[in-house]
Amino acid sequence: MTKQIPFYTDEPSILLNSDYIFELWPTNNMTHEQKLNAITRVITLVTLLGYLFTMNLRILVVGFITNLVIFGMYKTRKPKLVENFEKLTADDVNVKLVEFKEGTTNNPFSNVLLTDIQDEPNRKSAPLAFESEKEITSNIKHAVQKINPGIKNVEKSLYGDKAEMFELDQSNRAFFSTANTKVVSDQTDFINFLYGGMSSSKEFTEDGARMRVANTQRYNLY
Repeated sequence: MTKQIPFYTDEPSILLNSDYIFELWPTNNMTHEQKLNAITRVITLVTLLGYLFTMNLRILVVGFITNLVIFGMYKTRKPKLVENFEKLTADDVNVKLVEFKEGTTNNPFSNVLLTDIQDEPNRKSAPLAFESEKEITSNIKHAVQKINPGIKNVEKSLYGDKAEMFELDQSNRAFFSTANTKVVSDQTDFINFLYGGMSSSKEFTEDGARMRVANTQRYNLY
């Protein structure tokens, strides 16, 4: 992802950052924040040099006011963020289907079948259903065509308009991808996720002793 360079009011150290300290003039390949930071650097530098040579306080005042104007330009042109997410690139979003076990006409959702335990024990996970919706629907249509060879062109005969496609979507609600789409699930990590760190009064440890003391209140009859 492209690194977002902040405006100096959000991160003051950016003005003296060794990677950007020599950016004293805005160029076309800079972001809006970079350009304003560059102008601020050169104004601050000219102001300090001018004051050292003339010892005139007016130069400091003019430099301060100029930087205030730049800050106002930043605040007025700052884009309003709709969501606090970074911009994703195509490489971040697209996932190659070769990394998954693709669905077929006999198994559109690519769920684990009983035959996979022996025939394909190391099969890959199924692709995410909401990312392969078109492929799932296409496999279902081909399955219907395979079951009903007498119907010509199922795509148009049965699913030719929006109403029929809506009925197809409704009928698919009864089918779903299972939570685990591999033959062997990682049971150890799953158990640790559910019960990891839970102390028991049966353990002869410091935590176990604490639990035994806490549990004694349940057996008091008064």
